[in-house]
Amino acid sequence: MQIISYTDARDQLAGLMETASRDREPITITRNGAGKVVLLAIEEYEAMEATLHLFSTRANASQIQQSLADYSEGKIQSGELCD
Repeated sequence: MQIISYTDARDQLAGLMETASRDREPITITRNGAGKVVLLAIEEYEAMEATLHLFSTRANASQIQQSLADYSEGKIQSGELCD
């Protein structure tokens, strides 16, 4: 993760926005040496929100974890999606 000072971020904001969007990596902006904010591509932020929503209930989290375990063990079935 790239770390940059507030002063440098202010001077390079357009380029930092492009970098965050292109590389899909967060950029930490510090002030007086302490992390204060993170610059993140909107797609990454939306993906994090969706993941948090999916794991927000214990039932959903358990089902997802079980499905991932089944997939890892090769316990999958082919199927077709309905319209």
